[in-house]
Amino acid sequence: MRRVALALAGLGLVTAAAVPAAAIAAKPKPDSFRTAAKSAGKLPTTNSQAATTACGLGIGAVNATGTAGGYDVTASRPLTVNPLDPYKLFAVRSSASWYLESDGTTDFVHGLVLQGDNLYGAIAMYQGSATTPTVRAIKLGTGWRGFSQITDSNYSYGERSFLYGLHANGSLYRYSVQDRARAYGSAPGFGSVKAITLIAETATYDTLLVLTKGGALYTVHVPVTLPMKPVVKQVRASGFAAFDSLVAQRCGATSTLLTAFDHDTDTATVYAVSKATGTTTVIKSYGSFKATFGAKVHFLLTGSGGPQRVGE
Repeated sequence: MRRVALALAGLGLVTAAAVPAAAIAAKPKPDSFRTAAKSAGKLPTTNSQAATTACGLGIGAVNATGTAGGYDVTASRPLTVNPLDPYKLFAVRSSASWYLESDGTTDFVHGLVLQGDNLYGAIAMYQGSATTPTVRAIKLGTGWRGFSQITDSNYSYGERSFLYGLHANGSLYRYSVQDRARAYGSAPGFGSVKAITLIAETATYDTLLVLTKGGALYTVHVPVTLPMKPVVKQVRASGFAAFDSLVAQRCGATSTLLTAFDHDTDTATVYAVSKATGTTTVIKSYGSFKATFGAKVHFLLTGSGGPQRVGE
């Protein structure tokens, strides 16, 4: 994924009974994807840091017109949600995480996206102090029409990069990503899943958090070895049916900050999720906010160096 980005640049819980409403801040406002991704480098990665510094996450979004925007979320009480300045990208069906890179004079954020039948590497480049990026993309493959959701892992950012795709045939597919996506295993049995996000990326396994059409949450523990043999554990049997997409970031030593979006009402709810331990996993709500950008595609904005997600 990093090679693709550089090539493109070279072209030029227990739910609380009552929680405070979110404070949607008008100012100060992050100027761009760049600012939201940079903030990931300041996130607490130990429990002691998390006790004194609120966790947060950058959320990218693309709406039906192909305009990119999103939210910079801080898990304070009440929530603080800053909208990101929008810019013209292009229409996408799903997106993996976007990562921040810099060559000293130009910052660029990049990620893998689906459009129509194709997988693309997309990049938004910010030169100098510019707040509006230059957008470029490169086609990485065809035959992706059947995929509804994608997410990715990057252990030690580039040492091992996997792309996961949820297919209409009910299977979860995994691809090894370098200069292109290469098939690296699949598993059946995911026909009831409607949303996926990554909560752990380690040297030996990845863990996805998946949401079923019936509103249940499960972890999917996927060893990096072949053949691909995921281990599925229930986290909650119900309670999340209203949501359509998930975005997760690390918080502290082993926890996850999760944002779940309801596309019908354009609202989002932020949860603190303990280290995943099946049905004993603790999930606490920080409250909800109005997803004013009105997008159906949401994804994580993060720094190239992490933080590595370790939620299971």
